[in-house]
Amino acid sequence: MTKILFTKKDGRFVSFKLSGHTGKAEHGSDILCAAISTAAQMTVCGIVKIAKIKADVKIRSGFLSLQLEEPTEQTDLLIETLYASLVSICENEKKFVKLEVKNDN
Repeated sequence: MTKILFTKKDGRFVSFKLSGHTGKAEHGSDILCAAISTAAQMTVCGIVKIAKIKADVKIRSGFLSLQLEEPTEQTDLLIETLYASLVSICENEKKFVKLEVKNDN
């Protein structure tokens, strides 16, 4: 199962973390896992490489996390887009994905 956790502070996304493989199909053939990973990696690239916003990013097999020092309008747009995309991708896949939002106020 893939676990996805978004964290909000003062109503703004400040981090997200994905861990685990969905297990919907064999490793290398799991399009659900690939879709989730691609969306998250595109968001990381948009924030760090394109917008040049500082973030603590960790990536290894079956794990990706991004923690912002300070959210901006650009990070709000990118992470909210990621969140909406993952909600759409995962809405019928509850057996394979758990998506949560934590408010850290």
